[in-house]
Amino acid sequence: MPPKEKVPKVRIEDEAFEMTREYGFSSVTARKLADRLGCSTQPIFRAYENMDELRTDLFYMSTEYFIGEVLSKKSRTPAYLGLALSYIEFARTEKNLFELIASVDDFGTQTITEFLKSDEGMRILRKISGDEVSDKKKQELFTMFWMFVHGMAVLISGNRVEFSEREIRTYITKAYEGFVSQVRGA
Repeated sequence: MPPKEKVPKVRIEDEAFEMTREYGFSSVTARKLADRLGCSTQPIFRAYENMDELRTDLFYMSTEYFIGEVLSKKSRTPAYLGLALSYIEFARTEKNLFELIASVDDFGTQTITEFLKSDEGMRILRKISGDEVSDKKKQELFTMFWMFVHGMAVLISGNRVEFSEREIRTYITKAYEGFVSQVRGA
């Protein structure tokens, strides 16, 4: 009897990640992944109980990849604009990973409210609108703005709208300024 195939979990994850980038997670099956790895499906199901478990790992890998991409971009624009542009660019260039990240499935991630209470969220809030706006108003501003940016990213990723870089910047800036004026005036 031949020895059992040794395919490390990290290799399975890396190959599944690349397949997700190329074709989308819905196209990643145990059989296709095994073919690409040059093995049977046994190593996959030794590493993962099922494909949903692999999908959860891929969600977190995609999120980490996204964060790395966003943080690696230096911007001379205001923080809100740089973050929004990076998010939309990721949605445009990494459609399949964005689809997984933006999915409505619950991967145990934080809600926007939970995120804004975290250390990272608090750092973002401190940069928003200066000291003249309360933390509660800053949370409201971030939530409204992020829903706008996410909606724009989904539409662009799904080829529902087509905007130039300049148009995107203009819409984002107008939305942010409108939300700021609403929060300050409320």
